[in-house]
Amino acid sequence: MKKIAITLGLIIGMIHLLQAQSNKVFLPYLEAINIKKEFQISSTKLLKNYIDLANKFQVVMDGNKDTLFDSEKSMAEIKSKAQQLDAAYFIKGSLNRIGENVIINVSMFETATGNKIWFDQLKAMTPEDLDPIMQRIGNSIGTQTKATSVDDIYSVTNQETAALNQKQTNNSFGGGIGGIVALNNYPLLLTTMSLGWYFDSRNFIFDIRPTWGFDNSDNHMFNIALEMFKPHTSNSNSLYYGGGVSYSTSSINVGYSNNQSYLLSGSGINISAGGGYLFNRTSSVSMRVGGNLFYGIHDIKYTTPNNLPVREASPFGIELKVEILFKR
Repeated sequence: MKKIAITLGLIIGMIHLLQAQSNKVFLPYLEAINIKKEFQISSTKLLKNYIDLANKFQVVMDGNKDTLFDSEKSMAEIKSKAQQLDAAYFIKGSLNRIGENVIINVSMFETATGNKIWFDQLKAMTPEDLDPIMQRIGNSIGTQTKATSVDDIYSVTNQETAALNQKQTNNSFGGGIGGIVALNNYPLLLTTMSLGWYFDSRNFIFDIRPTWGFDNSDNHMFNIALEMFKPHTSNSNSLYYGGGVSYSTSSINVGYSNNQSYLLSGSGINISAGGGYLFNRTSSVSMRVGGNLFYGIHDIKYTTPNNLPVREASPFGIELKVEILFKR
C-alpha cells in the first residue's frame, strides 16, 4: 500500500512538473533597433507583466545582467537558454524605430522543435502607444486572437488589416443629409445638406461644417458651424458627444390669415449640443449618425402684414444628420 502511495505521489508530481513546464515561456529582452535602450527595458518588462496578467503562460527571463543589451542572440542561443530554463516556448521580438514610428513585432516558438507558432506586429505612432500595444500583445500571445484584430484609433498594423491607416491624426472631407425641426411656435421642417472638413486628433474631433436647409416653399436656412466632439471610446465604433457654435441666417414664410403670410428673417450666433454614433472611425470611409439641439442667441424678426406689430423670437430646434466622411 505504501509503495502504491509513493508511486501515485511520483506520478502526480511528474504531472505537475510537466504542466508547469508546458506553461513556461522564456522571454529574452526585445531587440532594440534605432531606439533608446530604456525603451528596450521598459517594453520588455511591460510585455512580461501583461503576459503574466493574462494568466496563460508563466514568463521566465534570464537573470544574467550581462545579457541585458545583448539582444542580437541567435535562434540557437535563445532556444538553448529556453531548454536550460525548462521553458516549453520562447519569444523573440524587436522594437524598430523608423522616423517617429516604432514597429513592434513579436514571435513565439516551440522550444522542442523551433517552429514558429504565433506572430503579430503593430506600429506605435507615439511613445504613448507602447503600453496599450504591449498589453494587447500580452493578452493575445499564443492564442488564435491577433492583437491586430482589435480595431481602435490608438494602434495600427501595416500587415494584417489594410483598412487601418493614419491612426494618429487625420483629415477628412465629406457631406451629409438630414433635417431641421423647429421647436418655436411656428411650424417648420427643413431638409438639410451639408459639406464639411473634419479633423480627428485622436482624443477630439473638430468640424467646420456649412449646412443648407430648404423646403418646397422657398424657406431656407444657412449656417456655418465650428464643432468639437469627444468620442466615448477609442474603438472604431463609438458613441460621441459635444457641441459648437455657428453663424446662422434664415428666411421663413409663415402662413397668416386670408392666405397671407409673414416673413421670419434674421441672422446671428447659434449654440448647439448633441451627439451620436461613429462607424468605422479607423477606416478610409466612415459614417456618423447624430443630432444637435440648437438655440439662437440672436432674434428672428416677424415682419407682419397690415402694419401689425413686429415680433421677435430666438430660433430653437433640433437638427438630425447622417454624414459620410472620406479620409485624405
